[in-house]
Amino acid sequence: MIDPLVIGLNKEYIATNDKKSENPTVWIIGCLDSFTQSKLISSFADISIKDGKPEVEQKKNSEHPDFGIVRYGLKGFKNFGKVEFKTIRTTMFGQDIEVVDDSILKMIPLDIIHELASVIWRGNQVDEETRKN
Repeated sequence: MIDPLVIGLNKEYIATNDKKSENPTVWIIGCLDSFTQSKLISSFADISIKDGKPEVEQKKNSEHPDFGIVRYGLKGFKNFGKVEFKTIRTTMFGQDIEVVDDSILKMIPLDIIHELASVIWRGNQVDEETRKN
């Protein structure tokens, strides 16, 4: 049996290089629903089928996909200096939603953006144990 995604459920995450810190930054991340995840893919990549296999090519002049993933999936943080978490209301993919403000994304180190994006992206996957069953 495959369990459904729990949309709206947030979890706390501490970055790998911050786990030994006495006062680590705690990132609050949410799950990307399948619709949003597929729209994100189409916004940063062109996908075509060649010789029966999918080929993915990043669109020219687009931001790195990790920024879009974190923009949607980051829901807050604790202990990130004196920075106050801020979102903006916007229309993306035909939906009125709240996303992380770019002023916040600019302050997050790039290696943390990459790590958070990876964790957020994997939140919408069937784990290997479930896949085996």
